Amino acid sequence: MYCRLKIRCLAGTLSRFLSSAEVSTALRPFYFSVHPDLFGKYPEQRKVNENSLQQLSALIEAQQSSRNVVLPVLPFYLRQKDMPEGNFKLVKIHLNSKDVRETVVKILNACDISTNYVDKIPRRSNINDRKKDLTKAYEEYNSEFQKATEMKRKVDEKKAIDNIIHWIYENSDHGKKKYEMTRATREQVQSLIEHLCKTYGIKEVKYESGWNISHIRGALQSLASMASQYSKYMGNLKGRTIVLGQFTGVSLDGDVFLNIIDVRNEWLSLIKKVNLEDSALTEIPNYEKALSSILRDIHICRRKFMPKVSAAQYCSHLRQLITSIGDFYGRGKKVPESVPESLSKYEIVVEPEAGPLMVSPTGQFITPSSCPADELILFIANHLDEATQLLTEYSINKHVEKALFKEVKERFGLLELHKDDSITPGLMILCCQRLLTRIDKLETKLRGSILYVTHYYSVLSEGVLCIPWNFK
Repeated sequence: MYCRLKIRCLAGTLSRFLSSAEVSTALRPFYFSVHPDLFGKYPEQRKVNENSLQQLSALIEAQQSSRNVVLPVLPFYLRQKDMPEGNFKLVKIHLNSKDVRETVVKILNACDISTNYVDKIPRRSNINDRKKDLTKAYEEYNSEFQKATEMKRKVDEKKAIDNIIHWIYENSDHGKKKYEMTRATREQVQSLIEHLCKTYGIKEVKYESGWNISHIRGALQSLASMASQYSKYMGNLKGRTIVLGQFTGVSLDGDVFLNIIDVRNEWLSLIKKVNLEDSALTEIPNYEKALSSILRDIHICRRKFMPKVSAAQYCSHLRQLITSIGDFYGRGKKVPESVPESLSKYEIVVEPEAGPLMVSPTGQFITPSSCPADELILFIANHLDEATQLLTEYSINKHVEKALFKEVKERFGLLELHKDDSITPGLMILCCQRLLTRIDKLETKLRGSILYVTHYYSVLSEGVLCIPWNFK
């Protein structure tokens, strides 16, 4: 969850006019309107808000460090008390200011939230450096949010679904009807994809999960229309993979991502210059090799669902961390003796500056590029045993999960079986095992369905049945 990530702020920096605590306090009403946990049953809106909050966090941190960051228009879905369940207000915020105060005010104004708190804070021109980062501010906010969430949970418990068998019996037919109702739309989507690939030599067109199939169709229709109008530029996409998703840019694997909610001009701008990104892509292996060599041959890898960055940005993140570690050695400092001579069996992922420093559930070290070398090396030294255990568990669990995935899909006669990004192999194994113990009661009802394992019950617009991994 986004709120549980520790947001790193460079020590000793402060915004020009607002402290980190003041920023967090001012934005608290905004967070309570857009927090991803409020959109548990609406994966599309939740994903948009998570992505935008990550980018906003990076912007605020950059502004506090007097660095310039250019962001696209940030979309947010707002929950409002006067709107029916499932209806949200979409706002698009253009943040082009270099000042934190102006950024906060723009956000609040865009969401029709009072700026009285910010207005009462005096504009200070001389501010002493403080070693206070966003972590404490977010923890204060998160504590309040968790209290509100706990109260809501107690209310929801009274009407909670206490039996998966009852829920499947009540909703499986409804899901199948929805699936049939969207058949024509799915066929249109497939036809548009085949047309784009055949006409312009595109290798593959994919789309990220969580989007309504109607949105996918609309995006493909826009892309086909634009391609027809500007066909002379479409040769730049020959042999490439196109992905409709959450950002517009070229991924670290060279895939061309087009943000579904972007305007066509932004897509066209990228397509015109897409080949310029290839030079940065060729540099990535060199930077990853250099970082590995100064961290005792640790394996540099990428998470499947890590924040989206361009190849040039990723090279910059690697370069920043390499420089920090080089300075660490240059000052005569040494790696703790407890760290083995070779870290080749371990993995590390370098993420944007506003990311967490942590060990992932799969045993990878996750570090923001801004992490001081002293802190990173000490963290690695202190968490080697934990990483080893998690890596071992993951290497075993991923094979067990794969086998159970296949068994559940075949024995229940499912059309498709998927899981949320947050469901680890260990959790999925438990879910599959418990489903199989109920096969005699659920097989008939689930046959011909699409099942999505997540944290809640829901029937999506395309007929997908969402169930929590820890169902009762």
